[in-house]
Amino acid sequence: MPPSTRRSAARLVAMVLLVALVGGCAGQGDESTAAGQSATSTTVAPTTTTIAPMTAEELAWLKAIPKVRKKIDKSIQAIRNLTTSGSLMLANSYRSCSRELARGGSPSDRLEPVYVLVRKACKEYDKGAACFTTAARIGIPFAGSPEDRRRDKAFDCGFAAQGKGSTLLADAENKGAVIKAQIG
Repeated sequence: MPPSTRRSAARLVAMVLLVALVGGCAGQGDESTAAGQSATSTTVAPTTTTIAPMTAEELAWLKAIPKVRKKIDKSIQAIRNLTTSGSLMLANSYRSCSRELARGGSPSDRLEPVYVLVRKACKEYDKGAACFTTAARIGIPFAGSPEDRRRDKAFDCGFAAQGKGSTLLADAENKGAVIKAQIG
């Protein structure tokens, strides 16, 4: 059989299969669908959900975040000399993040994204507090000594923690403002 005859025969078989397939299914779709719908069809009323306004506790917790951040920033600006007592004051101020924000308790589920950021910020501040406590223990060593380098490293760690913690608290404030705006 020549190649053109084989192609023609293949086309004919394909056309017959297509017609049989379309013809065999014609008319069945409407009957079975209509019968199936009448047996299982029910009317469902749309549900509406209203979001409760923020509680006084939630609002108070959100207001505490910028207060803590400002308090810590203010304590850093108040330190004139990085003495032993100045280092201990900074360590105490940094620890106020966990202390004061824990006082308000855990916020509601809808404020969980804010709470996650606050916990991260307070962990950074706690690290910084440990660094400033280390610097206070070292005291004021001789310049260039190993203790002097350890103290400088502790100060760098403390101030780096302030930068990270402050940024995370600012992010938490912004996230809280967005949630508050969405809830109303």
